Order: sequence, then structure tokens, then C-alpha cells
Amino acid sequence: MSEYTSIKIRKDLNEKMQIIKTQNNYKSINELLEKTLDKTVNEKLEVIQEQALFYVGETPITWTTLKQSQTGDTWSQGNETVTVLFKDKQGAFLRFKCLDEVAVEYYHFI
Repeated sequence: MSEYTSIKIRKDLNEKMQIIKTQNNYKSINELLEKTLDKTVNEKLEVIQEQALFYVGETPITWTTLKQSQTGDTWSQGNETVTVLFKDKQGAFLRFKCLDEVAVEYYHFI
């Protein structure tokens, strides 16, 4: 059995879809969408995984992860620890600590 979801459609678009459904003798809006999408989408879609900025152990930290983080957030694995020292809308200062070595780097959000 198919899974369903709920979406909101503007009233004017719904009315147009109902007209198209009636004109083409489709049984439902789902059938209308299936027929229409089959005709218009003719290429395979690829899922592209976001590239990691850096890794903490084997855990990738991406731009999205960094942008969603808060000052004070920490990622650690084994001897590696990365802490967000400061973050605002412009970028973030991160402290990288591995064993006795410490480095601070700035990442600018574009």
C-alpha cells in the first residue's frame, strides 16, 4: 500500500487542477499528478551528499552542521575535539584539539 502525505495547495491552483482532472477523466488528483509528472520529469534525479568541511574522527562536519551549531557546541571522537568558540551570521571560530596540539580556525559563511 502506498504512503500518503498532506500538502497545502492554493485554492486557485486546486481549482485549475480539478478542471484538468475533469477534462481528462482522471479519477483523482493523485492520478493527475502521476500522469503529469511522468510526462514532465524525464531525467533521473541524483542525491548529492554535502561535502564535509572537516572530519572529527570519521564523523563529517558540513557547512549545514556548522551553520546550525551554537557557540559552545562540541564534537569529539577519540583524541580529537572541535569546539565552536564563537559563531554569528558571518562565520565561526573553531578550536581544534588533538592530543596536545591546539589550533583555531575561522570559517566564513557565504
